[in-house]
Amino acid sequence: MSRRDKDDDNFDPSQHRARGPKSAIGNKKDDHASRISKEHSLNKDDVEKMISDATFYFLVADQKKSLVKKPDLCKACDLSKKPRQVQEDIIEAAKAHLLSTFGIRAVESETRKGQFFLINQLAENREEDSLQHISWSEKENGQMGLTFTLLGLIFMSNGKVSDDTLFKFMKQMGVYQEEAGKKGGRAGHDQAEPIEPEISELFEGDTKKFVNEVLVSKQQYLRRERVQGPDPEVETYEYSWGERAELEVKKSDILRMVCELYECEPRMFKEQFDKVKEAEGEHIMDED
Repeated sequence: MSRRDKDDDNFDPSQHRARGPKSAIGNKKDDHASRISKEHSLNKDDVEKMISDATFYFLVADQKKSLVKKPDLCKACDLSKKPRQVQEDIIEAAKAHLLSTFGIRAVESETRKGQFFLINQLAENREEDSLQHISWSEKENGQMGLTFTLLGLIFMSNGKVSDDTLFKFMKQMGVYQEEAGKKGGRAGHDQAEPIEPEISELFEGDTKKFVNEVLVSKQQYLRRERVQGPDPEVETYEYSWGERAELEVKKSDILRMVCELYECEPRMFKEQFDKVKEAEGEHIMDED
C-alpha cells in the first residue's frame, strides 16, 4: 500500500469498483453483506456496493491522514437517506473489511463522536526497505520526520512544551524562521539564516502553519492549548501529544529514535524508560 502520488481529493467510488480485483472483496465482506441484506431487507448487490464505497472512502481519507467524518462519508457513499442502523452496519462492515484486507484500523475519536482516525496495523521491517509495504515521497518523509521529531521533543520534556520552546527547537533545526518584527525576536546579526528553499517547499513555505493547521487541527498528531504566560498581553500556548499520536505512535519507537540520535542506551533516560515499560511491557526495549 503506497501513499505516493495519491493527492487526488476527489472521491469517485466507480474508480475503485472499476479497477479493484474481485478477489479483494473476500468472504468476510460477503458474509457482512449477506447479514445486512437479510436484516434490513436490502438487495445484497446494493449492500456490497455500499460497503465497497465506504471502504474506498476510508482509504482516500487515509492518504490525506485526515479525520473521517461520518456525515461526509454517508453523503459521499449515498447513505444519507438510509436508516441510521443501516448506516451503522455498513460503516462497521467497511471498517472490518478495511482491517482484514488493508491492515488499517478505523478508531472513533473519544473527543469527537462520529469521527474516525485511521491507524496502520501492519508492522514495518526496519532493516529491509524492500520489505516495507508503505512508500513515502520526499515531501511525506520530510513531514513525518518533523512530526516524529516534535513528538520526541515533547515526550522527552515530560509530555508538554511551550510554543516558545517548540519553535526555538525548530529554528535550531533549520526548518523555521521567526517572523520579521515579531515582539521579542532578535534583529541584526543574531537573526537566523533563511530556510533552504527545498526545506521550505516540504511544508508549503510555512512551517508554523504546517504545525498548527496540519499537525494540530487536521491530523491531530499534536494538541495545542492556550495557557497563562508571564505576560498577559501575549498569547501563550502549550503543545502535547494529540489523540492520533497516542493511538498510532509507540513511545518505545520515539525513545529508540532519541537513543540512536544520542548514541546511548534507553536506560540513560530513566523517567521515559520507565513510562515506556509501564505502557508497553517490561521487555519492550529488549527487542532490539
